[in-house]
Amino acid sequence: MIIENRKQIYDKIVKGEPVKLSFKYVTDDLLMFINSILTRELAKHDLQYLIYSVVTILRELIVNALKANTKRIFFDINKLDINNPAEYASGIERFKDEIVGDFDSMQDIIQKNEHSINFNITEENEGLLFTIKNSVAIIPEELVRINMRIALAIQKSSFNEIYDTIEDETEGAGLGLALIVMFLKSMGVDPSSFTIKSDGKITVASIHLPYLLKPVEVTTTVKKQILEEITGIPTFPENIITLLQMCSNPDADIEKIAQAIKLDVSVTSDVIKLANSAGFISGQRVDDINRAVMKIGLKNLKNILLASNARKIMESRYGKFEEIWEHCNRVAFYSRQIALKYKVQGGAADNAYVAGLLHDLGQVVLLAVDMESVRKIAEIVEDRNIITTTVMEELSIGISHAEIGHIVSEKWNFPEFLAQIIRHHHSPLNIPEEFREVGFCVYLANMIAGIEKRKYYYYYIEEMVLDRFNIKDEAELLKLNDFLKNEYSSAQKNF
Repeated sequence: MIIENRKQIYDKIVKGEPVKLSFKYVTDDLLMFINSILTRELAKHDLQYLIYSVVTILRELIVNALKANTKRIFFDINKLDINNPAEYASGIERFKDEIVGDFDSMQDIIQKNEHSINFNITEENEGLLFTIKNSVAIIPEELVRINMRIALAIQKSSFNEIYDTIEDETEGAGLGLALIVMFLKSMGVDPSSFTIKSDGKITVASIHLPYLLKPVEVTTTVKKQILEEITGIPTFPENIITLLQMCSNPDADIEKIAQAIKLDVSVTSDVIKLANSAGFISGQRVDDINRAVMKIGLKNLKNILLASNARKIMESRYGKFEEIWEHCNRVAFYSRQIALKYKVQGGAADNAYVAGLLHDLGQVVLLAVDMESVRKIAEIVEDRNIITTTVMEELSIGISHAEIGHIVSEKWNFPEFLAQIIRHHHSPLNIPEEFREVGFCVYLANMIAGIEKRKYYYYYIEEMVLDRFNIKDEAELLKLNDFLKNEYSSAQKNF
């Protein structure tokens, strides 16, 4: 019923009226709807850049509320006294073993029970007030533990300190609460704006988000190492820079460009190889550089030179990260197919392809510099169903792989569309308007490739992107995914 009333709720945001949702169970569709509400509310106050941090925080609190209600129902069903220390200790162990991680097994019981969750957003004079209320009280023992963990997180200065210090001794809320505090600090929000209170009947978690913020720049040893590493990455060779300039010249002589390419055997090989790939052309293979340049055109030649040399420099410096490049190949192909299928205009298919090829440049640098942090981040993102690794990278390291890729792309003087899509391939709503059509293709392709690997889920995808491609539900996305996989498989066989 909540989701059916989305227009009325969106109208409340426009009018500045409180948004109130009440529900008993947390479904994927509900989380997706809450994402769309938050996107609109934050955009209204020029806080859209905080969307993934805010979504991560509020999802954690909503899931905690569901967990608290479910725990109370579980204790009641099993006739356990939650206020009896001995019964609480044995009951919580059973709850962890039988229910945590599998709330779906109790969905019907939860839906029929009296306990509910209320999620409210109120526009106040100086900021937004988010409240999550669940209809059970916190027992004193839990409240003490919660406050201790929040206090500990406030004292810690880095993600790694928290990760190594806090252990989830009960049902898994400890690290989540600490992460909320760290996110608030990184956003420039005073952690004291986050409170959890109980009056003996209900529990209310609230966060006040000011309209005016001064986000804290997270500076870590790893971030410094990464920035130093980027400084040391070589620029493109002179002959490649010359070729790129020739391709950008509206009066370029294709014959002269072909002759210049022939002077470098490696470049000739790269151009012919990529010119014959399914991503750029279809039809007969070409083995002659003149024919290859004539067939693909100067714009695609420039894209090929950018992609092949970027990879060559990365591989010579860091070794072959085959899994990353395979992922990029797939995303590039999917991006181009999406652009063609949905008739995105202005040469979008070719631009989408090269952006897909290079979207994860920063991941190579990050993995090469600090594999251990990447491992920790991946573990938390998977365990807590966080939408994207970028928010955790920014929190723990101070810079995301997307931002690293953007810095590298600027060092190499990539076209602006390419630099911006690399920077925002996990945050498509932040892509400048003039590049958004191509960026949406790459974002959707990347999400679909991630869903195939079970890294992402349908409800993670931005609603605005789904609307752009007229994807109304998960079944339609799966249909598109099947089409892309079949096309990719056929292309691999043909080329």
